[in-house]
Amino acid sequence: MPLTRISSTALAANSVGTSEITDGSVASADLGSNLALSGTDSVTVPKGTTAQRGTGVDGKFRFNTTTNSFEGYSNSAWGSIGGGATGGGTDAVFYENDQAVTTNYTITASQNAMAAGVITVNSGVTLTVPSGARLVVV
Repeated sequence: MPLTRISSTALAANSVGTSEITDGSVASADLGSNLALSGTDSVTVPKGTTAQRGTGVDGKFRFNTTTNSFEGYSNSAWGSIGGGATGGGTDAVFYENDQAVTTNYTITASQNAMAAGVITVNSGVTLTVPSGARLVVV
């Protein structure tokens, strides 16, 4: 059966509800403006392993099942979002950081950064600490 398209002018506001849309029938949507979700429940975001990340585009957001954490894409790299300390069970004791800087990085001007342990800046990689910013390694 050919796809029939209906223009927005043919639909009254709020005339299509969940009972008119079969689960799984909308594969994607392109929303030209801000997406606002009302309610008090939750929303499920895309999830997958590190290897399953899509093409990096600033503003992407997903749950990484390899690292068991939320991540977002910005400035040519994926990075963790929130989460804070972790630990065994319900303990929230440890903050972890990598031991090597493998990609050029500039600390945000007028901000400070902190890392723990021995940190190596790989050959050919530049770590920039602008005037007014501080990097502390403990």
